Amino acid sequence: MKDSGLDGVVPDKPGVETIARQLTGELICIGCGYNLRGLSIRGVCPECEMSIRATLLGIVDPQAEELEDLSMPGMSAYGILLWSVGALIACLAVWVLRIDEIVRAKSNVSFGFVGWAGLVGLIALIVSGFGALTMIRPYRHMGRWMTIRAAIGVSAYIPVALVYAVIYRGFDQTASMRLINPGSEYLERSMLRLGMFVGVALIIWGIRPNALKLAMRSVIVRTGRVDRQSIYAVLASFGVAAIGDVFNIVGILSGEIGGFGGVVGDLLMQFHVVLVAFGSVLITLGLVNIVVDCVRLRPVLMHRGVGLSDVFETNREKEAREGGS
Repeated sequence: MKDSGLDGVVPDKPGVETIARQLTGELICIGCGYNLRGLSIRGVCPECEMSIRATLLGIVDPQAEELEDLSMPGMSAYGILLWSVGALIACLAVWVLRIDEIVRAKSNVSFGFVGWAGLVGLIALIVSGFGALTMIRPYRHMGRWMTIRAAIGVSAYIPVALVYAVIYRGFDQTASMRLINPGSEYLERSMLRLGMFVGVALIIWGIRPNALKLAMRSVIVRTGRVDRQSIYAVLASFGVAAIGDVFNIVGILSGEIGGFGGVVGDLLMQFHVVLVAFGSVLITLGLVNIVVDCVRLRPVLMHRGVGLSDVFETNREKEAREGGS
């Protein structure tokens, strides 16, 4: 008669090993942290009565043994943190500049953030670029094209950082009312922001495949049990802001070249303000979600996932162990 259930399977077939029902490796309860070693997988935790099967589903990764080891797990783990947190801080620094601008426009009082916020953002962006370096070749056996593509993406940090410095450490240090009252003098700034969008698109295009491969090391990500913040969603948010800059450029040029200024130009510039503000909110929320995902992913990269062989021994291994004792 064929066996069934978790013992699994067909003992009369040669080479098939069936899994024992008893936990032989250390397995920590996801409810209270109790060590479940030696208990039946059909039972419950003696401390919190959490089903042992629930812990297995939440922790054990059936594909853990199949995943290739990272070349430098610690560097990859902290690299993605630097990459995501640095990008978020660079974004938040721009918000500080805009808030300072609005306060000055309404009350003629400045918090003095203009002098250092842009510098902090630039440093954070450079740190993000250094973190992205760890995603060029996280595995020893990676395709040449994936490595080259990631390297191209990381190299795009150089022009993006330069444009960021020109806008937020140069242009924004001398001009005022950048968001509230955009005008013809901001044509160059909008064109620079479009150039930054192209650079960000190149970064995302380059590193996304390797970042996704790292994320797939998490069983809860791979099985869809948590929502993932798409990197492409962040790029789309940059695109919304870029469309706003296009409206600003068209509005300015329509007045200076085509003679269609006035109401049309003002309307396009207002669209610019709305789209840039809306896109900036989406970018910030997207980066916050990516930071949260990277924080969750860090321990997964630091340590190999818990596989079935880590918590079970096969019946055949059990028989060999008991026969030798």
